[in-house]
Amino acid sequence: METSRQNPLISIIVPVYRVAKYLGRCIESIQTQTYSDWELILVDDASSSSSFPADESGMICDAYAAQDSRIRVIHHAKNQGVSVSRNDALQVMSGDYVVFIDGDDYVAPTMLEECLQELLDKQVDVVIFNVAIVEGGEIRPYPMNTSCMINRDTTYRALIEDKIPCYLCNKFFKRYLWEHIRLPANTFYEDLLIMPTVFQQVKTVSYLPKVLYYYNCNNENSITSNLSAKSKYGLFAAFLSRQPLAAAEGMHGFVQYARHRAIRSAVGCMGFHLARGELTGVQVKHLLAYLKKEEAAPDRPKIGLKYELLLYGALHRRWISKTYGYFMFVFEKIKQIAHIG
Repeated sequence: METSRQNPLISIIVPVYRVAKYLGRCIESIQTQTYSDWELILVDDASSSSSFPADESGMICDAYAAQDSRIRVIHHAKNQGVSVSRNDALQVMSGDYVVFIDGDDYVAPTMLEECLQELLDKQVDVVIFNVAIVEGGEIRPYPMNTSCMINRDTTYRALIEDKIPCYLCNKFFKRYLWEHIRLPANTFYEDLLIMPTVFQQVKTVSYLPKVLYYYNCNNENSITSNLSAKSKYGLFAAFLSRQPLAAAEGMHGFVQYARHRAIRSAVGCMGFHLARGELTGVQVKHLLAYLKKEEAAPDRPKIGLKYELLLYGALHRRWISKTYGYFMFVFEKIKQIAHIG
């Protein structure tokens, strides 16, 4: 392809954790790109940890790196999570642009070329493109709400309201957008939390209506259960962070909705944590401080009788929240057994 710059470098960040079955396909979909000036940073997040059955993801990374000088590998001595993996790669990347790919997914052979050309032709900061879901031998395009992506302002507001996906994987970024931003560690739904913050800096955006990314739903290791303290904390943090952003845009109705979602996520999170103990002390203090503030707020949104009881339990009668957490885990286990049977 011809560009207005001489061979700009694209950094491709791939966190790797126990994806040996799919990793070769992912890497080879990058190696066969029609645009060849890229660096691939593979971050092996202790896939071969002794606390789990052996996984060869780290060895696969090293094997590909030995054959292709554009690939480099970072190995973690212990598992630290996908956010830390991406942050480590952001710290050392050299590219003018950056894309994020998960180790069990793959991309279209023209992804880099088409995104770079679109960005340079339209002179924008970010290109958003389409994703397809891969599951059970089928490939299904995931529709985007194109009416929300008229310009930067409509896109930013749609991201705040979650009307368009906050995925990292379907966006092609200029490097500067990640110079001072890092993903939150030790939580889930990190993309839901961070994307509106990234787009605060964005001046211009373009939508490319093509499927360029293939999201693998067949990998059981990649499925994030919503029934965990970490996942609930991620949702809580995401809706909490959206409140001042929405208020600044005059989206006062959404502020109340975000408060509603944040409170419900927080009280559910406390129940799951008390039952299993997944959160850090800092995260627990954060939750309790927020819930105390909302409990006393005269304009607190309605959250329903069940969540009112859990709010009271989280702040005053921990056994109520703990019992709820245990019950939900047992109920989920019964559903899993019934499904297998």
